[in-house]
Amino acid sequence: MARYLWSCVTVLCLTNFALETTEGQSVPSNKHVCVVGAGYSGLAAARYLQEYGLNFTVYEASRYIGGTWRFDPHVGTDEDGLPMFTSMYKKLRTNTPRQTMEYAGFKFPEDTPSYPTGSCFYSYIMNFVKYFNLMKYIQLRSLVTRIKWAGDHWKLIYNSSVDKNSYTVACDFVIIANGQYSKPIRPTYEGEDLFKGTIRHSRDYKDPEAFRDRRVLVVGAGPSGLDLATHLVNVTKKLVHSHHLVYNQPNFPSNYLKKPDIDSFTSEGVVFQDGSIEDVDDVIFCTGYEFDHSFIDESAGLTIAGKFVLPLYQHIVNIRHPTMTFIGVVKKVITRVMDAQAQYAAALAAGLFELPSQNVMLKIWLEHVRNLRSKNLRIIDVNLVGNEMNGYFANLTTEAGVVRPAPVLQDMRDFNAQNRLDDLLNYRDYDYELLDDFHYERRYNPRPEDSCDMDY
Repeated sequence: MARYLWSCVTVLCLTNFALETTEGQSVPSNKHVCVVGAGYSGLAAARYLQEYGLNFTVYEASRYIGGTWRFDPHVGTDEDGLPMFTSMYKKLRTNTPRQTMEYAGFKFPEDTPSYPTGSCFYSYIMNFVKYFNLMKYIQLRSLVTRIKWAGDHWKLIYNSSVDKNSYTVACDFVIIANGQYSKPIRPTYEGEDLFKGTIRHSRDYKDPEAFRDRRVLVVGAGPSGLDLATHLVNVTKKLVHSHHLVYNQPNFPSNYLKKPDIDSFTSEGVVFQDGSIEDVDDVIFCTGYEFDHSFIDESAGLTIAGKFVLPLYQHIVNIRHPTMTFIGVVKKVITRVMDAQAQYAAALAAGLFELPSQNVMLKIWLEHVRNLRSKNLRIIDVNLVGNEMNGYFANLTTEAGVVRPAPVLQDMRDFNAQNRLDDLLNYRDYDYELLDDFHYERRYNPRPEDSCDMDY
């Protein structure tokens, strides 16, 4: 089945290019660049677009900038009735060292913990916006609902929550930076309609105190699932954790129960696949997110799904229409990759380098597909970088002059990923220091969670 799907994708791409190519798509000298989203990635793009002297607008759906890094007490929808675009919760700390998350040339203060709180990282983003004076380019309360190709430019349609009207603007170049955490994945099970308790996705989780003395089931052991388990086990009457992760489980208190995958719900709780039953009051699904590019019209010439977008050259450029680029449609990377992608997209918009021909870009992409197939990976991994991250950075630098991040950041990422599983309760008690491009030092330095001296 996997080989069949890969073959279908390959044929689809080749067929699309046989039907229509757009060699030599040009961007006028007075181009208008449109950026979708004012989170980490969209703000990175704004910084570089300003640096390169381009005319651009950043369209942000909500009333605020910062994307998923801004805490908002609303659940489900915001004050304008829009879906929430942030998954931030109280007591969150980053699960990777801040050095892997910094914008190029814009560092945290030296005494900042290597694993800052979510509010600290949000302050960092706000200081970034203030330092580069980016707010003047951002149009808030503008939800992009459609982007379509109009022959020689893009039509971007957005709804304004200010006056409830719809507007259409012409864009010569578009940068899609709407984030990775806006569309929750939430499995369903038999009997859910009978359950008398509450069911939510982790996107709607805000504060462990809301679950004090309650019986809670957490589903999943990705970054959020493990994090919520460490928070909730200290306040709940019973914490049931359903997952199949193999890791060095900490010595949790006696109220912690490890369970296999869910089979079904009852009116009072959950039946697990081993036949055991647990009564619970609340269920929190920490089951991840999908990309949401439902606003991109089929005229863009892309194959879009919740798990992937294709075909993209360098995981950034729409090969069919190279004046459309993406930031963040990439997997198993550090946050710093999004900054590099932003610089690449902005440099392309500014005409600072030339892309290969569309046929060459497609051949390079198909070679990437063949490499994935040789590793028995699936179609949903088509946007995977993973262990090739340093090579990916090098390619962006060679082609577009992107500032090359230190290769040691991949070593930090890999060590941290394993160390988090080996020492879940204590891995954040260490600080990292970059000694040079290839070496880092790690030292034990436990500090209060709120030890971040950043104002904006």
